[in-house]
Amino acid sequence: MNNPTTYYTVGEICILTGVTRKTLFYYDRIDLLRPVRRTGAQKHKLYDNTSLEQLRQIIEYRDAGLQIAEIRQLVSDPECSKKEILENALKRITEQKNEKEKEIRRLQDMIAGLRQ
Repeated sequence: MNNPTTYYTVGEICILTGVTRKTLFYYDRIDLLRPVRRTGAQKHKLYDNTSLEQLRQIIEYRDAGLQIAEIRQLVSDPECSKKEILENALKRITEQKNEKEKEIRRLQDMIAGLRQ
């Protein structure tokens, strides 16, 4: 006997993952995560378990600081080198961190230089 597919509404997906409706609609608009079905006169968006898992992966990559283009490649191209993409992201984020640390030191120096 086949198990029927479970479908989730936008609201349910938001509750299950913690993303906002706005984020979910954005991912649909940029073709990062499309609903698997639309139903009713209002064309309500529905997602399945595969969509839910894909969204969780997108969230994990986003929370790790990856850019949308990197995330898109990771979730849509099974032939991509995940290690290379992640290493490049790590390099970029490390460089950004180093720049922020320089900014922090400059501000600390400015504050220390103030005479009150």
